[in-house]
Amino acid sequence: MLREGSGAGLVVTLRRDAGVGFSHASTLPKVHIHIRRRGVPDGFPGCFNVGMHHALTLAGHGVRLVPLAPLHAEHLFRHVDVPMWSGMAARRPQCVEDLAEIFSSRLEDPSALPFAACDPGTGAVAGTTGLYDLDVRLGRAEVGGTFFAREHWGSGMNPATKLLLLGHAFDDLGLSRVAFRVDTRNGRSVNALLKLGAVHEGTLRAYRPGHDGARVDTAVFSVLGAEWPLVRARLLARLERRDLTGADRVGATAPVDAA
Repeated sequence: MLREGSGAGLVVTLRRDAGVGFSHASTLPKVHIHIRRRGVPDGFPGCFNVGMHHALTLAGHGVRLVPLAPLHAEHLFRHVDVPMWSGMAARRPQCVEDLAEIFSSRLEDPSALPFAACDPGTGAVAGTTGLYDLDVRLGRAEVGGTFFAREHWGSGMNPATKLLLLGHAFDDLGLSRVAFRVDTRNGRSVNALLKLGAVHEGTLRAYRPGHDGARVDTAVFSVLGAEWPLVRARLLARLERRDLTGADRVGATAPVDAA
């Protein structure tokens, strides 16, 4: 099955494997995606292929998580700036194609469930997040690849996506452990994870090169299956408080992980 469409500047062609349906998320349908810049012939720089390996959608508490696709870069690139991206492990994209390639690399990772976070009311693409290093056999995963456009900071989307991802990890997949990695310089994200109930396991010193050329220390946090009920209760209480008072917008900061 072939389908072609386009965003503002990218042309995408979708081909679904024969005999594979989209109706059940557990089947993880394989969709082959070919992307090129409008006006660029196939085979030239600016063309690349990716494989979208899941069709899972999670929704609730004012957010809808849909399978990440390279075309989401068209909506999100204008929100990327140096301060926002400073805590991300991936290189900072310089154009829409760069961000689309970052998204395609996430899709090529067989141990990843990457999502775009959308506003269910308007359909606006607010950011990205996902489960990475997912190993159901070993019962573990890591939340990462998280960033949101500034207008959604403090909106409650970040805790809502954490609730959806952790719920899927522990309740649906039966995992025993979900980890988080955060740049230690991002004090608000560190404090938010502690407030969430995640346990600080330690710091990986000089773990990766930062975007400024300096080595970055990375803090590692985790939530275990036995801790999930308390973490879930805290997230639900936070979201309920936000609905009543809008308190999450006070001191809002960039939600970023996967340092």
